[in-house]
Order: sequence, then structure tokens, then C-alpha cells
Amino acid sequence: MTALAPPAAPATALRAPLTAAAATCCAVSTVYLTQPVFPEIAASLDTGAQRVRLAFTVTTLAYALAFFLFGPLTDRVRTTVLGGSGAVAVALLLPAAAAAPNLPLFAALLTLAGIAAAAVPAAMIALMPRIAPPGQTGLYFGLIIGATVAGITLGRSFTGLVAGWAGWREALLLLALLNLAAAFAVTRLPAPPPAAVPDSPGLAQAYRAAARMTAHPPVLRPLAIGSLLFFGYLGVITFLTYRLRGEPFGYGAGAIGAVSLAGLIGVAGAPLAGRLSGRIGARRMVLLGLALVAAGIGALGVATGPVLLTAGVLLVFLGVFSCQPAVLVLLARAAPPERAGAASSLYLLVCLLAGSLSSAALGPVWSAGGWAAVTGTGAAAVAAALALAFLGFPRTEETPR
Repeated sequence: MTALAPPAAPATALRAPLTAAAATCCAVSTVYLTQPVFPEIAASLDTGAQRVRLAFTVTTLAYALAFFLFGPLTDRVRTTVLGGSGAVAVALLLPAAAAAPNLPLFAALLTLAGIAAAAVPAAMIALMPRIAPPGQTGLYFGLIIGATVAGITLGRSFTGLVAGWAGWREALLLLALLNLAAAFAVTRLPAPPPAAVPDSPGLAQAYRAAARMTAHPPVLRPLAIGSLLFFGYLGVITFLTYRLRGEPFGYGAGAIGAVSLAGLIGVAGAPLAGRLSGRIGARRMVLLGLALVAAGIGALGVATGPVLLTAGVLLVFLGVFSCQPAVLVLLARAAPPERAGAASSLYLLVCLLAGSLSSAALGPVWSAGGWAAVTGTGAAAVAAALALAFLGFPRTEETPR
């Protein structure tokens, strides 16, 4: 049984979760760094942009699947060791990818970096309920979720902006340095003992138990909501790069990176939503977040200029990362305490797996119907998540806890 975190002075109470959030941001950014520079990478490696997009799909797929690998470990290994090791591995793999002479080697190294990167958010999100003061778990979850949107946005914007004046390889080297600094910072975080007790089942049984949780309806509902949400929103955001390259926008890598900066609203929105869910109830917060995502996708679907485009990106990211902490709160209530780390990693697994598959599944949709078909499919997935959240949880879940 994990001891409660000791009281901290107001000036230092958030130092640990903010450090964990910064490390998470740096790790996640490496998974999404290719999105704004598909054509530039294709030209450098003498291949097609569509093949680079498929390499991105493989990387995000490996990143997602790695959460199943690391999930049970977060209940057995000190999170600072697991997270720090992942950040170091990322820092070593990115320079190697930057030097790769061809697409297969580049994709293989980025895939390994994606697997290593997953160790950081898996460890940090498992750490949060162990160090959060009473009543602050939603806020601490929100900080890490906010960090994931910052990472997605940093990956999409930073690479595009740096590529505009230096090159995409230089962007990878800078991100490697950031992850190396993050690894050092993670080693200085509080290191409460793992959640699993000494006589707990073996690791193989822990993996089987984690898989069996997906058949438990109270756990399955949050997993399904997250999957539908990520399929819808991340698929739309991935193909937004192609939309902005064409008419009527005609944006280059730098401009696409600047548009992606609007997603940083999630950095503020997620922790605020985590705190708000404790006041209005997690179920209501999930419904509000999903409604914002649907509205944002609708705005992106009809946008022909920068104003509506920016508004759509803002709404999508604000909705996604307002919804996420509340879903995690519902999942934490449903999962056994001794498998809390595995449950949160399982959630990230299914969400990111759905997001990875969406970039592949929406390829034929894009070819057949263009941007309207992509945004329509994304909106339908979010609408299904909204219906599941409305009908799948009892209204008692609206009671703040």
C-alpha cells in the first residue's frame, strides 16, 4: 500500500508534476515530429510522401503497443527508473535516425524511439496518483494529459518551424537534447515504491490480468470512449497536413507548424479540466469535452481561411484534453487499485492504437472523398464516443468526488 504524499509548501507543491509533464512533453514530441515535414523527408530520402506517412503510422503504432509492455511494469518498477531510461534511449535514437541514409532505416530507428518514448508517459501517469495530495488526482492527471498535447503540438510545430530555417534533421538533434535534459530531471523526481506488493503474481500473470481488464464493462467503457475519440480527432489532425498543403491554403512546413501551435491550449485546458471535473463531475466533463471536439472538427471541415482554421484547431485540442483527465478519473474508479498503473497505460494503448490506425484507415477515405470525407468520418467517431459517454455511465458518476 503506497503512503500518501507528504504535504508540500505551496511554492513547491507542483514542482514534481510539472517536471514529469515536461519530460512527457519531450518524449511524446518525438513520435509526431514527422507530420509537418512529410514532403521534406521524402525529398531528402528520395522516396514518396505517402511512404513517409506510412512510416509515421508504424511509429505511432509501435508507440501505442508499447504501453501494454510498460503498463504492468509501472506497478513493479520505480517510475523514475523506467521513465528516465526511456528518455535516455530516445535521446540516443534520434541522432541515429537523423543520420539515416534511407527510409527503411529511418523508419526502423524512429519506431524504436517511439517504443522508448512510451516509457516516459506510462511512468509519469502512473506516478501522479502516488504523489498527488488528497483531492488533487484529477489536476495531476490533467498536467500529464496536458503535456501529451504539448508534445503532439511540439512535435508538429517545432519540426516544421526548425525545418523552415535549418532542416528537419536539425530538429531531430534538438529534440534529442531536450530528451536528454528530461532524463536527468526525471531522476530527481519523488520515487515512491511500486504499487505491487511483494507477494503479488508474476509479471506474466500481470500482463494477462491487464488484458482481462478489457472485458470488465466499467473499464471497457472509458477505453471505448478514448478509442473513438482518438480515431476521430487524430485522424483529422494527421490529414490536416495534406489539407493545408493544397488549395485554398498552400501552406509550407513553417506555416503548418505555426498553425499547430494553437494546440498548446491543451496545456492549460487539461489541468483546468482535471480540477473542474472534481466540481461538476467526471461524466459531465467528458460530455463537454467531446462536444467541443465535434464542434472543432466541424469548423475544420468548412474552413477556407485562417480564422476558422485556427478556431477549429483550438476547439479540437481544447476538447480532447479537457475530456482526457475526466475519462482517466472514471477509469481509476473502475480499475483495481493494485492495477492502477496498468489500467492507465492500457487506456493510452487503446487510444493511441486507434489514432495510429486512423492515419492508415483514412487514407482510402481521403483518396475517395477528400477533406470532407475525412472530417465527416472523424466527426462520426466522436459522435459515437459522445453517445457512449451519455448512455454508458450512470448519472451517479456526475457527483463530484
